[in-house]
Amino acid sequence: MKKIKICISCVNGFLTYDFIKSLKNQNDFKAKIIGIDITNRSKGSILSDVFYKVNKPKNEKKYVNDIIRIYRKEKFDIFFPLSDIENFVLLKNKKKLEKLGVNFKLPFNNYEIAKLLYDKKNFLKFCEKNNILVGDYHIVSSFKELSKKININSKKKYILKPVKGSGTKNVFLINNEITKTIKILESRNCFEINLKNLKKLKIFNKRNEFILMPYYTGEMYDVDCIAENGKINEFCIRLREIKNRFMFYSTGHRVIKNTKIKKLILKFVKASKLNGICDFDVIKNKDKFYLLEASCRFSGSVGVCSKSGINFPAQMVRYMFKMKRKNYILKNNNSFRSFLVLKKISNAKRNILLDDYIPHYSKQLDY
Repeated sequence: MKKIKICISCVNGFLTYDFIKSLKNQNDFKAKIIGIDITNRSKGSILSDVFYKVNKPKNEKKYVNDIIRIYRKEKFDIFFPLSDIENFVLLKNKKKLEKLGVNFKLPFNNYEIAKLLYDKKNFLKFCEKNNILVGDYHIVSSFKELSKKININSKKKYILKPVKGSGTKNVFLINNEITKTIKILESRNCFEINLKNLKKLKIFNKRNEFILMPYYTGEMYDVDCIAENGKINEFCIRLREIKNRFMFYSTGHRVIKNTKIKKLILKFVKASKLNGICDFDVIKNKDKFYLLEASCRFSGSVGVCSKSGINFPAQMVRYMFKMKRKNYILKNNNSFRSFLVLKKISNAKRNILLDDYIPHYSKQLDY
């Protein structure tokens, strides 16, 4: 059995368990997990075989030096970055790392495409150029520009999000019918707010650009994909069954088939000549589907797919090492809820969590 050392970032995150378990107990390779995170060891140190704290990737020099230090100690074979900025920084510094003898495989290797996905403005322009539906949007760089686009008496809701960034950080749901600002997520700067109160926040002080879009209330989908030279090899569509659509971890997914969504994603995959992994966010508006965002990494909730039929992390390991790929059959119309590790775990429970099978997924109706 092939032994493979796999480095995974964000291992103190909510959905670590599902991702790591997807790589454990495989019958064709044995994975040693080197977990890293910017926060102190907690559940990540229990679920990983080895744990290291690293600097924030925004401090690029220190972060890259941390990766060099960890690599020289562990000699890991693969790195799965689970945040956009880490993925971007690693690809940006890939040549520098290789010159220093730091050679590990990444599930996505095209820096130019990574830049395209990291900058949402360029991503949207690329989609428009290639006739890929993205919905209505405006780029605004001042409150004055923003207020020109929104009538203060309008009952319509809008989404305002940074051009660069990921997840729900600094995302605003603009609703002029409310008087008090509502915090949508406790742990993130994500608010429902009116224009008057938004102005007080002075979010444009640093000349930040934002994307303004209508607030579509249709169904949201996560799409997991492994592509090879512009062709889709592995594919899964997950309908988000959630109460709070801004939640950065999902409280439920229903695996579905949808030819319109697949055609939309295939159009992007072909146009970008995508090679590697990608995570897409798609929304339904009336009878149309819009591609909202894409990331050249696995979503944190991709572990849900393992129970629904496709083990994406393990399959990507096989692609990278040119091993025999497994033929997976997707179980459609089943709903699963991610396993959220929210509390501290003792070392004694580590083997129970990772080495024994626990049916930790439940049908959504059970919740």
